[in-house]
Amino acid sequence: MVNAIAIDDEPAALEVLRRYADKVPFLNLVQTFVGTADALAFLHTERVDLIFLDILMPDLSGTDFARSIAPLQKSIIFTTAFSDYAVEGFNLQALDYLLKPIEYGRFLQACNRAYAQLMTQRGALSSIFVKDGYDWIRVNLDEILYIHSDTNLLFIHEQNRLISTRMTITDMLATLPNDQFIRIHKSYIVALKAIRRIERHQLTVGTVTIPLAGSYRDMVERRLLRK
Repeated sequence: MVNAIAIDDEPAALEVLRRYADKVPFLNLVQTFVGTADALAFLHTERVDLIFLDILMPDLSGTDFARSIAPLQKSIIFTTAFSDYAVEGFNLQALDYLLKPIEYGRFLQACNRAYAQLMTQRGALSSIFVKDGYDWIRVNLDEILYIHSDTNLLFIHEQNRLISTRMTITDMLATLPNDQFIRIHKSYIVALKAIRRIERHQLTVGTVTIPLAGSYRDMVERRLLRK
């Protein structure tokens, strides 16, 4: 589980985060705060992996709060109605930056990213959760052959199963461990261990041939051939 807290001076915004968090099976929103003082005390006594953090607050801005807790090395997702602070937020190494009103799909993508980061840090990322209609599906990373994108819909191909989920290929790439997967085309991600053959304009993954874009070829060869 990813243990999280949320800090926002607007109770209605905290309620939205609470409602969304209840839908994510690996996220435990343990506490919410309308100010940073109580949140800081909580951080020093409880295990917290992730902070959902508003930026414009009366006592202390979210960006200043993030700077103050930098030694604690907590993952931060900024939640704000203002896009002006995006650059500053990412300079603070924020995991994501969600603009209000926050859509559930974006919230879920950010949570998946936090889950992947935490599991990678623990050396334990073996699966991810994706939404398929109204259902949650666990996808074991070692069973993925390749992933194909069609607009905002992804098709995850395993040996004996096909899973679809509404997600961008960029967000999926940020979720997957980069030592196991690589993008080879604007529409394809492949598992490195599943690649059987490299040709000039395509790869063979399992028994399927997949287009290899010229702009990705050098990187693919470097990763596979350790050039």
